[in-house]
Order: sequence, then structure tokens, then C-alpha cells
Amino acid sequence: MRLRLAALTLLAATLPLSAQAQDLSGMAGALKVNASNERTFVAAISYTQPVGNYNAMSLSYINEGHPEDHHRDGMAGQVWLRTKNVEQGLMLGAGVGRYFFFDTAKTDDAPHNFDNDHGWGSIFSLQARWQFDNRWYAQAQVNRILPNGKDATTHLLVGAGYRYDGVPGAKLHLQNWAHDDTFTMSTGQTIINSFRSETSRPFTLEYRRAAGKYVDWTATVVDEGSTDLAHRRGAAAQLWLVRSLNEKVEFGMGAGPYLAWDGRDIQGHGTRLTGLLSAASRYHFNRRWVAQVAWNRVITDYHRDADVILVGVGRKF
Repeated sequence: MRLRLAALTLLAATLPLSAQAQDLSGMAGALKVNASNERTFVAAISYTQPVGNYNAMSLSYINEGHPEDHHRDGMAGQVWLRTKNVEQGLMLGAGVGRYFFFDTAKTDDAPHNFDNDHGWGSIFSLQARWQFDNRWYAQAQVNRILPNGKDATTHLLVGAGYRYDGVPGAKLHLQNWAHDDTFTMSTGQTIINSFRSETSRPFTLEYRRAAGKYVDWTATVVDEGSTDLAHRRGAAAQLWLVRSLNEKVEFGMGAGPYLAWDGRDIQGHGTRLTGLLSAASRYHFNRRWVAQVAWNRVITDYHRDADVILVGVGRKF
């Protein structure tokens, strides 16, 4: 149930809310664990979609660094109240939303001394942005995250972003429906969400089909490679919401079930129904060829979560 709620929340955050410019930003800074006063790093990537002159919705990936006995990251969907959009100058904003977290936590009880915990929390943010006249902006932000059953954290981040203009946002604005089916082959690196971060070489074959101006669906054969903790392969089906950032580049979020067999499953189940949450950017060279970079999070119920980072080339037909 939690996985279904997470997927719906994250996908809703990328809905085509208006024809206004959307933007991408990257930030980094310092994190404090409120209960212990411990400090570590924090980094975030955010997609923001304005809604009128004073509101916006955002979707962010946040990596909360490495406090003692914890490696926590997650996805945050927020609504924002902001000062009026400006072409150049200062904008201020306040945001509130929900945070779905993944916490690799040290324990003496679990196999290999760690658990992969999942859960929900609340996020509150204050933001200051200086918009330059060339679409770039500088940004500072403070986050307070209150995760259920976990330590609260405070983040101070600074960074930069880019505002995209000039395209309607629909993923097919330059594409004919007959040329939007794609086969993509990818490889990269799989990273097990443990304290040792074991790695392996994955391979995937993805079939992607347009289901609407902002919607794709994919069927993917996945081989995550082999480590001492996991040797997983299977098939995934995902539904995607996609936005065009300019005439060549698309960004999308996808989620869906992943039926996988794990040869290292010490509980003897072998085949399990897990979840796959993904973000991907696609660059269209022309009407036939596309490059794709994707981050995938495998969400399990037996403490074998993994990040599968992929780079691939696709052929459209």
C-alpha cells in the first residue's frame, strides 16, 4: 500500500499544470540531525512547475548524507506560495509537502547488519531565488524534514537552476505518434543500498510507447548484475509522466511493479514482486535515435533495495 501511495504522489507532482516555464535546479549544503546535533552533507535536485504567478509545485530528490548508522534519501512533492514571478530579480517562497524516504539503517538483527526502511514524513521549506536575465538563477533554501519514526533533520542548501521556456511542454510537440515507439538498450552500474554499497554491471532492454501527450508506458527486461548480496533479474512495467524541457530534451518520472528473481535471496523466496521508481532524461538526436540517462530505485520488502543507474541508446520506429 505504501508503494502505491508513493508512486501516485510522485507521479502527480509532474502533471501538466500549466503552459508556463518549468525549471530544474541543483543544490548542496549542510544537514543537522536535530536530536543528536550531528552534522553531515545534503544534496538535492528539483523540478518545479509554476501554477499562475504566485504558486508552484515541485518534485525533489534529496540525499541526506551519512549520519552515524544511517544513509537516508527520498523524494519530496511540495506545493509553494511565492512572491510574483519576475523576469529578473528576487523571488521568495514557502513550501510544504510530503517526503517518502529510504533509510539504510545499521542494526545487529538483520542479515548483513542493515535494514532498508521505507516511510513517510513531512517537509517544510523556505526559499530565496535571484533570477538573472539569461534564464539562470541562484537559489538558497532551508528544509525541515519530520519523518515518521525517524530523527528530524534541518538542511541549509545553496545552488543554481535553469528556467526552460519556449515549448508547450507536451512530449510529442515535435513527434508524430507513429514515430514514438522506442527500443532502448542500456548499461551502467547497480549499487546495493547497504553500508558497503556493493556494485555490479546491469543490462536492460526497454520498450517504450506513447500513451498520450504527457504519458508513456514501458516494459523492461532487467538484469541487475551479481554481488554477494543480490543476483537479481526480471521484468518491470511502468507508467510515466513526461515533460519536454526544450525541443530536444524530455524529463520524466515512472513507477510500477517489478517481478524479479534473486539468486541470493537467503529467505528462499526466489521470485518476488518488488517496486521500481525511476527518473529519466531523453535527448532526441532526430526522429529515429534517442539517448537516455536513467536513475532507478528498486524498492524491496526483504532489505535488498538498489539503485540502478543507466545510460543507453534507443531506436524509434
